[in-house]
Amino acid sequence: MKMFMNNSIKFMAIAVLIAALATGFAACQKEQIAGADQPKASDATGWVSDRNANTIVDIAVSNPDFSILVAAVLKTNLAGFLSNASLNGTVFAPNNAAFEQLPAPFNSAASISAISSPSTIATLRQIIQYHVVKGRFNAAQLTNPAYGTYKTAATPNDNLLYIGRSESNDVFVNGNVKVIAANIQADNGVIHVIDKVLFFPTQDIFQIAFSNGNFKALLAALQKTGLTNLTMTPKIDATVFAPTDAAFAQLPAPLNNAANIRNITDASTINLLRNVLRYHLVGGRVFSANLREGISAPTLLAGNNVNITLVGGPKVKGTGNTTGSNIVLTDLLARNGVIHVIDQVLLP
Repeated sequence: MKMFMNNSIKFMAIAVLIAALATGFAACQKEQIAGADQPKASDATGWVSDRNANTIVDIAVSNPDFSILVAAVLKTNLAGFLSNASLNGTVFAPNNAAFEQLPAPFNSAASISAISSPSTIATLRQIIQYHVVKGRFNAAQLTNPAYGTYKTAATPNDNLLYIGRSESNDVFVNGNVKVIAANIQADNGVIHVIDKVLFFPTQDIFQIAFSNGNFKALLAALQKTGLTNLTMTPKIDATVFAPTDAAFAQLPAPLNNAANIRNITDASTINLLRNVLRYHLVGGRVFSANLREGISAPTLLAGNNVNITLVGGPKVKGTGNTTGSNIVLTDLLARNGVIHVIDQVLLP
């Protein structure tokens, strides 16, 4: 059962990625870089005539480990944008190994060059723009929690990158994407090399949980307690420790499965469940890179904190729990927050 749960959760992460690549960005197909403060992207011809000697594009072209990124830039007609002298941007540049983790046709330069679907090219364009932050920031200057990118904002927060630092001061983007080489200086900006391709969020917290079969009890609890809208609010910016169905199954009835939860009518039990759910939400986006041994994080249940430990793997523990809950999957990025999957229900 545990192996099935873990495989299902891993499948959720893969499914979210593939959905984002294949269908999730259909609404973005006609979006372009817009606004007077943004350098205009041109076609490949414009790129050749407008380049400086050491632009971001020059550096990428000269490094064979960026050959897939270069193919994506050319396919999406963003070469002129990234070579523009006035860009003054920060590029989080995935190396070839990062692209090779993706499904076809995004995993090789040849496959990307062969893409002919206008919608797929438009999706790829938005993904590349999501890797470019407005303003030039060396690694030491990345001190804000979030930065705006050149991706066109379709919904609140879907064009922001989130920065975190590990205890060893490594820079992470959106929780689990690591900067593996920093501060490569170009005439028109700076490049930080990353080990994964970044994807902007297309779903809110509730939608991510709904799209996977491991959270039926959690969804039933949200609906029973009237908290569904809280997880769908565009700008809540919350961290959710999300218990799986297997986690709820450890509780006594009627809190142990979705069917029993839906049948609860007792007002005091519903209120208890509401408090338990609020105990799983922490204000702000706390990514895995920001977790520290022994920290106590305030929850949306006023006056009640959860405690984090990292020894033996990341865990979160409620005051009423005898043991910590394992954080089995981290950093599922939503438009309105971030989700960490846990294997016990937290008790205040």
